[in-house]
Amino acid sequence: VSLVGGTLGGIAATIVSNPADVVVSELKKAKTDISPFEAVDILLKRSGPAAFAKGIQLRMIFYSLLVSLQFLLYDAIRLALGVGTDDMKLYLNVLGAALSETSN
Repeated sequence: VSLVGGTLGGIAATIVSNPADVVVSELKKAKTDISPFEAVDILLKRSGPAAFAKGIQLRMIFYSLLVSLQFLLYDAIRLALGVGTDDMKLYLNVLGAALSETSN
């Protein structure tokens, strides 16, 4: 479950963040100070909307592996410490009750 969740999470993160990463890369490549909007215009004129998908395959692999490893590490530590899902629910219930008391 952790590997599938991590892979899907990495793919979603890539799809959401890749256009911004491409714009930031363009800003860093620029010889002069340009605004993000000018960078978007340059990218659109140079390659059209496909410019925002540049490098998405490599980032998708990287983010999927990274998030999957994070999920696996979380599960391994949780199991090593003997923390079950019921323990997590209990913790969240206690935390929620404590927070609601402090807000009153």
